[in-house]
Amino acid sequence: MGFSSGQYKRGRQERPWKVNPVWRGIGCILLLIIPIMAWYVTEIILWGNTGIKLPPLFTSVYFVPYIHIVAVDKVITQVNQFLFSNKLVFGQFFLTIILTVFGFGVMAFLYAVLYRVAGPPRYGPFDVPPNKV
Repeated sequence: MGFSSGQYKRGRQERPWKVNPVWRGIGCILLLIIPIMAWYVTEIILWGNTGIKLPPLFTSVYFVPYIHIVAVDKVITQVNQFLFSNKLVFGQFFLTIILTVFGFGVMAFLYAVLYRVAGPPRYGPFDVPPNKV
């Protein structure tokens, strides 16, 4: 046996904490709900908006450009027919992505605030007190 073979025989160390499955479920639900909410808020912004003049790019139906490869162009044709039949506009996709990122940012900020308020103390009983500067 070589020198390093003993390190591979050690058992795995278990984590000192366990993640509650409820938190995983909440995260999974938020992963689904936030983009859906962003989609509907975008619907309200685009179609319920009468006061703000939106650029024509936001309100025109989006088409995927052809790349002149026969097998790929068949798929692009079907995608373009789907986009045109459902009247999906570029602004719908763009604002949905922006609002989704904003929604997850707000959730991360709220989690950070709640963790600071209700989380464990910063220093444990065996830590040295911070320097007085």
